Amino acid sequence: MIGLLLTVMAIVVTMFATRRAVGHGLGALMMFGYFYGILRARFLDGFSHFICDGAVLGLYLAFFTRRRKKSVRVGRDGLALKLWVKVLMVWPLCTMVLSPLFDSQHFFIQIVGLRVAILLLPLITIGASLDEDDLDRLGEWMLWLNVVAFAFALAELRYGLEPFFPRNASTAIIYLSTDVGEEGLPRIPSTFNNAHAFGGTVLMTLPMLLRRWHRRPRGRVLTAAVLVCSVLCLFICAARQPVVQLLAIILLLLFFTRVSIKVIGAVVGLGLVVGLVVMQNPRFQRFATLQDTEYVSERVSWSVNSSLLDVVTNYPLGNGLGSAAGTSIPFFLLDLARPQHGLENEFGRIAMEQGILGLIIWMSFLVWLVTRIPPRRRGASLVADRMIWLTMGVMWLTAFIGTGLLSSVPGSALLLLWMGAVVGMRRPAPVVKPRQVAARASVSTPTGSPPPALPVRPLEAVRR
Repeated sequence: MIGLLLTVMAIVVTMFATRRAVGHGLGALMMFGYFYGILRARFLDGFSHFICDGAVLGLYLAFFTRRRKKSVRVGRDGLALKLWVKVLMVWPLCTMVLSPLFDSQHFFIQIVGLRVAILLLPLITIGASLDEDDLDRLGEWMLWLNVVAFAFALAELRYGLEPFFPRNASTAIIYLSTDVGEEGLPRIPSTFNNAHAFGGTVLMTLPMLLRRWHRRPRGRVLTAAVLVCSVLCLFICAARQPVVQLLAIILLLLFFTRVSIKVIGAVVGLGLVVGLVVMQNPRFQRFATLQDTEYVSERVSWSVNSSLLDVVTNYPLGNGLGSAAGTSIPFFLLDLARPQHGLENEFGRIAMEQGILGLIIWMSFLVWLVTRIPPRRRGASLVADRMIWLTMGVMWLTAFIGTGLLSSVPGSALLLLWMGAVVGMRRPAPVVKPRQVAARASVSTPTGSPPPALPVRPLEAVRR
């Protein structure tokens, strides 16, 4: 019953927050996503599984039914993006129609699979419509949510996981992930449903913190402190992939963007602080196991060759939604679910559920999206914009060695927002109408003062 109340509260809170401002609505969605794991673990009933889904529903109800005061020029890229999203949403429905042709999952399991395939895709179009103010509001939410997540992570390091995550079906994966250090310590999930969701989500918030540092000079000390805490979260969670992704993002950012010496100095200072803390605690050094190059090469080749090629060969039309590992099935539907195919490759998961055609559609969309490089804009942080673009690209480039990129809560929602925001950065600037120019001129001229005199040419110059 508590799970139902939390789901209804997620719908109402997110809907009213979106009515106030889209940035606040997205922040409320992220809030419920941040606490989704710990709430579902403590209130294990059928409805707690849909807390974050309820927040998404509240966002959609408010965003797509609001009255827009003015039309926004989306440009060619915006129109193309809407078409891509429609195609990505229609094809999974077609696979459900074709599913009786092969040994697919139960119909209810496929309905759950729509959560990964369709439910979050409209966030791409919402991300493309965000303006500077909405991004600033979302950045404020991300700042304080990361502070809360860092505090919970420290508490779990001090007191253990059981005071926060009781042992049940929802937390089984947390207590199975005991591979940190020689003592076999568990990974730290903070308030999320697993450590990878914790690290991946915090990684995708870093561009917003960098943007806040650029746009709010008075709060740079606070932003820098939260940046340090957020980067430390990537090491505290003990998931190796976010650390590798962060290193790749920083190197690509230095390559694609002309970064000032001041920014480079800030990054170096932040890295030194994080490095000193990480080196003092062996529990934060699980990423060091990547020095085993033989293991890494074997792991990558297994994901790419075994997962993807075998799926494409054996299931050219796919095997239906929810058939691949990565789709979170509620415990009350487990008796209807057939064994899922375990894949360590997000592209393999897409091929398994949507077939070769679905994989081609996604790959084509991603290639088109990566070419949408954010331009230089006045009053904006080019470094933060490029970091959003690179974060989105790196997350997809590393998707062939892991799964759950489109099913992580709330990381998937944040990733899809960045995919839309990259295109939104390229939309044309609003055109100023003549009436608006005249109104601004009248406001700037003091009341009762004569208009400025026009320059008069000298009489001698006229005679000549």
